[in-house]
Amino acid sequence: MGDGFRSSPETLKAEGQSFSDIGREFYQATARLKNGLAAQGDGGGGGDEAPKDTSFASVAQDAWKGMTTFSDKAGTPPWGDDELGEKFGVVYEGLRDGMTDSMEHLATKLNEIGKALERMAKNHEENEDFNEALVKEQTPENQFGGEVHVLKSVSK
Repeated sequence: MGDGFRSSPETLKAEGQSFSDIGREFYQATARLKNGLAAQGDGGGGGDEAPKDTSFASVAQDAWKGMTTFSDKAGTPPWGDDELGEKFGVVYEGLRDGMTDSMEHLATKLNEIGKALERMAKNHEENEDFNEALVKEQTPENQFGGEVHVLKSVSK
């Protein structure tokens, strides 16, 4: 047989706190990532505007303006708002949102694991204290209320 079940409430508390810390740091990292992506302009532009004029003159004018200034690009995502850019944006934004939602969920679960380990340590300590008190209370002279009866079998 083995040595039996052993636990260390101090270790459970420490590891629980570590899980909670990791969860909090991971959540903060997720927030920094989301803010960094937003600062790069990955969430705006396209979609709600009226269709663009596609005559040769307007395309040439837009091309010239695009080569000489960036002022008309405010609110446009980094990948552009042309047909290919819009398709890229749909895929990118879906993946980005799914990833950041998953990261936030993971951070929450890590924190929950940490809190559960801390509760487990507290419950284990209380259980050990209770069991120790019961053992100390039981002495040979009062273990059975001071009366011991030997039962004999009855034969016919």
